[in-house]
Amino acid sequence: MKNVEKPLVSIITVVFNNVRTLEQTINSVINQSYKNIEYIIIDGGSTDGSVDLIKKYESQISYWVSEPDKGIYYAMNKGLSVATGNLVSVLSSDDWYESTSVEKAVNYYELNPEIDIIHGLLRFIGANDMPDLVTGHYNSFLTKGMIEHPTCFITKKIYDKVGFYNVLYKSAGDYEWMLRAKKLEAKFLFIPELLTNFRRGGISGSYIGSLEELLIKKRFGVISNFKYRYWKIFYYLIFLKQKMSKS
Repeated sequence: MKNVEKPLVSIITVVFNNVRTLEQTINSVINQSYKNIEYIIIDGGSTDGSVDLIKKYESQISYWVSEPDKGIYYAMNKGLSVATGNLVSVLSSDDWYESTSVEKAVNYYELNPEIDIIHGLLRFIGANDMPDLVTGHYNSFLTKGMIEHPTCFITKKIYDKVGFYNVLYKSAGDYEWMLRAKKLEAKFLFIPELLTNFRRGGISGSYIGSLEELLIKKRFGVISNFKYRYWKIFYYLIFLKQKMSKS
């Protein structure tokens, strides 16, 4: 899968008991038009056949492990700890790339070597696997929406600067990481290319839910997920009280 003359791209797939869609995800990586790919799969100790599926494609996977972990951001960080590519992308086991996605990202990277984070268009997949929305943000940043993390190709050097994902978040860890990157003056580039297909319903699939978690934890401190559930109830009680007092 490697060509030493081109940048190495590390792609990390995290999975836990998702045999239904994992094969499509794997095939979308190993069948890319771009070949210098380091493919990493982090499995959380699946028991549904996902591991057998990983073994089926083992010869085309650079590194994989299957063991219990503490959630999606732990798994992402585990993948980052072994990634060696110039660019790194995280592709969840519900999602898949277009066949030329990596090639397009690399082309823009080579033309813009000062860029830290390349992101593009994301196609949402709804009921019955039917496309229902394509979205992307030219205004690279977070004022009117969240950059589509499944489309991101991020340089290893900016990951080394910003650090790992905060594992105390359940669904907003990627959003919070982007905010840290922006604070450190990372350079973003939106490219008008469809890169990733995203099935609705995943852990981080709701912008509103991720923003809510981020706001609560920023206001009350980065706390454990156990305590977060109780702060969320408290947060809603305050909101309802304010709404009733205005009516």
